[in-house]
Amino acid sequence: MKKLVPKFLGSIINATTAVFPNWSREQAFRLLCRVKRVPVSEEGRVFLETAETQRIPSKWIDSTLHRWGNGPKNILFLHGWMSYSYRWKPYIEALDLNEYTVYALDAPGHGLSEGNSLHIEMYREATEHAIERIGTVETLVAHSLGSLVAAYLRLDQPNIAVARYIIMGAPSGLDAIFDYFQDIVGLSEKALENLYRKVATILTLPKELIQMKHFFEEVSQPVWVIHERLDTITPFAPIEEALPKRENIKTFITEGQDHNLKSAETREKILELLRTPIQKEETICI
Repeated sequence: MKKLVPKFLGSIINATTAVFPNWSREQAFRLLCRVKRVPVSEEGRVFLETAETQRIPSKWIDSTLHRWGNGPKNILFLHGWMSYSYRWKPYIEALDLNEYTVYALDAPGHGLSEGNSLHIEMYREATEHAIERIGTVETLVAHSLGSLVAAYLRLDQPNIAVARYIIMGAPSGLDAIFDYFQDIVGLSEKALENLYRKVATILTLPKELIQMKHFFEEVSQPVWVIHERLDTITPFAPIEEALPKRENIKTFITEGQDHNLKSAETREKILELLRTPIQKEETICI
């Protein structure tokens, strides 16, 4: 039954696109952005209460930024769809909080942030404002949708104050998200094109440019790409194809995990990277 509801809503959007395009467009966009909130667990709430928390205002929906530690090196974590900052607990507990100040952002509609909707521009803007509060971020660690948000922000603002990226389980680009949405909802091509008109008024870049391929081509900072070879949520093949042979981009490809990338092996690799100082020769100019 749950799978039938999106198809039913999609059929209504398809049927009204020609006659009421504005109404149909808005309904499709709301459906695209709707979040089924993951409840904050008791363990998650207890953990988040150990942080200093502040609101990040937005013209969309305010988000929540958590902070642990007071060290000179800033780390920022971005979670994926239907997740929240509790997923970073093993990393935060393993880091020396006298050496690092660790931040984790709850995207709108997630964790302790407000609302029941999220789109990539909301998340991009929240991340931009978070970095403005933080100052220079030594390493930005992102998972899934958070990875695409990090790429979008870097493409939109090449001078954003991030010195290194760790990109986990990234979707290949915004088109992959639309393809998934079209499949789930059953939108017709005409209804999808109508939705794109709304999306174009929201994004700061054309949707065709919001691709990991373009990020890899343009980023000059060191980047580590971490991905599960058999990931069924964000397939590895498009990422592998998009990866250029550049000295500043390195990979850690797992086998036998899932999209969440929560194994001890992956966690230890990321902690090793976080503790490794950035070398000047890692950064190239383009």
